Amino acid sequence: MSTYKTAAKDKVPIGQKAAFGAGHFVLNLLPGALGFFMFFLLTAFGMDPFLAGLLGGLPRIFDAITDPIMGFISDNTKSKWGRRRPYIFIGAIASGLLFAALWQLDAENGQTYNFWYFLILSLIFLIGNTMYATPLVGLGYEMTSDYNERTRLMAFANTMGQIAWMIVPWFWVIIADPEVFSDQAVGVRKLSTIVAGVCIVLGVLPALFCRGIDSSHMENRKEISFKSLASNLKDLFKGIVQVSKNKPFMKLCGATFLVFNGFQMVAAFSVYIIVFYMFNGDYGMAGTWPAWFSTITALLTAFVVIPIISWMSNKWGKRKAFIISTVLSIIGYLLKWWGFDNSLNASFNETAFGQALNNGVG
Repeated sequence: MSTYKTAAKDKVPIGQKAAFGAGHFVLNLLPGALGFFMFFLLTAFGMDPFLAGLLGGLPRIFDAITDPIMGFISDNTKSKWGRRRPYIFIGAIASGLLFAALWQLDAENGQTYNFWYFLILSLIFLIGNTMYATPLVGLGYEMTSDYNERTRLMAFANTMGQIAWMIVPWFWVIIADPEVFSDQAVGVRKLSTIVAGVCIVLGVLPALFCRGIDSSHMENRKEISFKSLASNLKDLFKGIVQVSKNKPFMKLCGATFLVFNGFQMVAAFSVYIIVFYMFNGDYGMAGTWPAWFSTITALLTAFVVIPIISWMSNKWGKRKAFIISTVLSIIGYLLKWWGFDNSLNASFNETAFGQALNNGVG
């Protein structure tokens, strides 16, 4: 049994942990709110489902391209404020402002106008969000050189991130409530502005209070300028090719891709599945179940799953913890085949426990 203790100099101060956690709250709040707001493209702004699907998918392709580019730029940046914090500060403000602008839609503008407005603003928003998210993740690995302290820092940050997922499902309930907003379109426009303000205020905290390694004397960094753009893109492509030859890393990427997207696929469609499949499009019958579904999932993740996985990682190592958690995830995804079965849910609703749950959240 290991008796290793983290040296005092390698411990991240609580203030910096809180600031970094606030950053991860924003990191999850923005995509979480975006996903739940997308539902209202159909119901509030009359968007064709096919076009709404394109608006959800096309920006993701663009995002996959900008992420490695932003990582390269951040890695090779030289400034007196470090190579991560300037981008986090600017990215937080840009992300918030663009998120609010993204949702200032009006059904009277017409479907074609709204489609192109939303698509173009989505691409610009993703640039700002990538400018924020990529350096923030990189900063987390540079706040301490201690293996176990880094795990604890990431566990804390991910717990803070899960709090966002406890909140965003209720946006669906608030926006759809006629006693809160006169109609859904007004609710989307006003609530997006509030979300943007919160993201700006909390998003700049890591840039202001977190400290990473001193990068001023790092060697082999590229010059970031328009003159070196072509050579930098060439070096970036070479780096991607070189990394792709690392089989263990590619296996890890493949596993992460499948596990993460297995979760996101269900999370993105959970509202539609619950309302339109399980309750046949009856909003009254669905009640607050869509919100509770995501909130309970986030609660369990934040206060049960993450502490357990963090403990496993410190005790048995990250590799074993990853394998065990991945196997459990696969089992969970398989259970969704039965979890969304109407006949099984109808039978469950007839039980005393099912009736109690329905009475509690209906």
